[in-house]
Amino acid sequence: MKKSFFRTLAATVICSIALTACSDKQDNNGGYSPVEPKTGYNIFVMSDIHVMAPELLVEKGAAFEKCIGSDPKLLEESGEVLETVADVVLDKRPDLVLIPGDLTKDGEMLSHQLVVSILERIRTAGIQVIVIPGNHDIDNPEGVYFQGDKTSPAERTSTEQFAQLYRDYGYTRPETVRDPASLSFTCEPLPGLVLICLDSNRYEDNLFKERGDSIDHNQTAGRLRPATLEWMWQQADAARAAGKQVVAMQHHNAVEHFDGQARLQAPYVVADYQKVAEAMMQHGIHLVITGHQHLQDIAQYKVRTDAKTDSLIDISTGATVCYPNPWRMISTNSDFTRWDVSTGYITSIPSIADVKQESYKRTSSNIVGGLVWHINEYWPTIETYRNILPNLGLPAMLLPATPQEAGELLVQYFGPSLEEIYMIHNAGNENENPRSKVLITDVEASMKQLCLQRLKGAVDDAKLEATAGLVQGLLMGYLKPILTSMLTDTNQEVSPVSSRTNDLNVVLNIPGPKE
Repeated sequence: MKKSFFRTLAATVICSIALTACSDKQDNNGGYSPVEPKTGYNIFVMSDIHVMAPELLVEKGAAFEKCIGSDPKLLEESGEVLETVADVVLDKRPDLVLIPGDLTKDGEMLSHQLVVSILERIRTAGIQVIVIPGNHDIDNPEGVYFQGDKTSPAERTSTEQFAQLYRDYGYTRPETVRDPASLSFTCEPLPGLVLICLDSNRYEDNLFKERGDSIDHNQTAGRLRPATLEWMWQQADAARAAGKQVVAMQHHNAVEHFDGQARLQAPYVVADYQKVAEAMMQHGIHLVITGHQHLQDIAQYKVRTDAKTDSLIDISTGATVCYPNPWRMISTNSDFTRWDVSTGYITSIPSIADVKQESYKRTSSNIVGGLVWHINEYWPTIETYRNILPNLGLPAMLLPATPQEAGELLVQYFGPSLEEIYMIHNAGNENENPRSKVLITDVEASMKQLCLQRLKGAVDDAKLEATAGLVQGLLMGYLKPILTSMLTDTNQEVSPVSSRTNDLNVVLNIPGPKE
C-alpha cells in the first residue's frame, strides 16, 4: 500500500473529524490529435524501482513483516521485476531510458550494486540510461538487514558513492555539467535535448539514533536548494540560447496531481512548487519527468497572463514494484516539441504469474497496516485538535483515543471505499472509471454512519441525527472536493483553467526553445 496515498486519506479524514488505458490520443489542451507515424526518438521511463538486495533478508520474521505490512511493495521480487523491465527495454530498444529516483529499498550499498549490475545489461547493449536519486537512496537509516524479529544496519550509500556507482548513468558523461550544491547535473543524451536532472531530496535531514537523534527517520519531503535553482536557470538559459529543447527530471512531483496535494501531501510535492514551476516556465522548461508518488498520472500547472497561457506538464510514473506496475514509452519528434506518451505494464515475472493481481492483493490485504502507519505519523498533529472540539460544541471523544483505534475505525467504515479509491487513483484516468462517482456517494454515507457511532451517548438522542448530519456536512465539505479532484482527474484549485490530461496515452505539445 503506497504510503503517500494513505498519508492523504488518513490525515484528511481524522483531521477533518477534529475540524485501462485509453485508446485515443488526447492533447494537453483537451482536444484530440491525430495519431501520426512516430519520428524522432523513443524514451523509456521506469520509476521507483525500489530494488532490495536478497542478502538483506537474512531471515524472514516480524521485522520484515512489519516493513511490508505498512508499505507492501514487491520487495522480495524487486530484482526480478527490474530484470523483467530490462528485458522489455532490450526488446523495444529505445534511444534513452530515464529513472527518476528511488532506485533502492532504502539506500543500501548492496541494493545499489544490484541495480547497477542489472542496468549494465541495458547500457552494454548500447542503450543510454540516466538516473537521479530519490529520497530512499542516500544515507538512509532504514537501510537494514532483516534478521527474524530484529534488524541491524546495512552499509549505507553517501552522495559521493552514489555519483561513483552511477558514473556511467549520467554523472560522468563527456557533456555532463554537475551542480556543486547537490547531485543535480545536466546532459544532452539526444541531439538537441538538454536534460536537467535535479536532486530534490533532503537526505541531510535524515535522523539517526546512532547519531544522537530520538528516532530513525527517512526524510520524505523534497526541495530544490537555492544554489541549485540558480544553477538550473543558468543551464536552461544557456541551452535555449544554443537552440536546444530543455526538459527536467526530478524525484518529487513538480506540480499538484490533485487539489490540495501540496497541503495534504507536502512531502510529495517539491517545496514552493508554484514559485518554482512559474520560474521553470520563464526559463523555457515546460515538461518535467517525476516519480515518488507512485501514481501513473500526468498533470499540468497553467498560468494565464495578458500575453498568453503558459504551462508546466508533470509526467509522474508509478512504481514498478507497486500496483499497477507500470512503465512508459515516449516517442518524440526531432525537435522535442511533441511527446507521444503510452503506458505499458509488468504482467509477469518468474516467481509471479500475474503481477497485477498479486500487487493488488498485497495492497488490499495490508490496508490496516498502511492506515495505522500514517495515522501514527500524523498523530501528534491530530491530537492538537482534541481541545478544539468542545469550542465547536462537539465532544472531545469524537476524536479516537489512539492511532490504532483511529485506523480500525477508518477500516471499518471506509476500508472497501479507500481500497477502491486507491486502486483507481493509482492506475490513472480515474474519470473514465464508472465507479468513481459512486465512491464519493459511498464515502458520504459511511461518514454519516461514523458520525452517528461516535456521537451516540455523547449528545441527546433527540439531537443525534441532526448533530451527526451537521458533522458529516463539515467533514465532507473539506473531504469531498479533494476526493472529487482525485476521482475526476482534475486540478483546478490553484489554476484558473482546467489542467486535466489523459494519464496513460496522450500526445503532449510543448513550446520549442525559441518560443
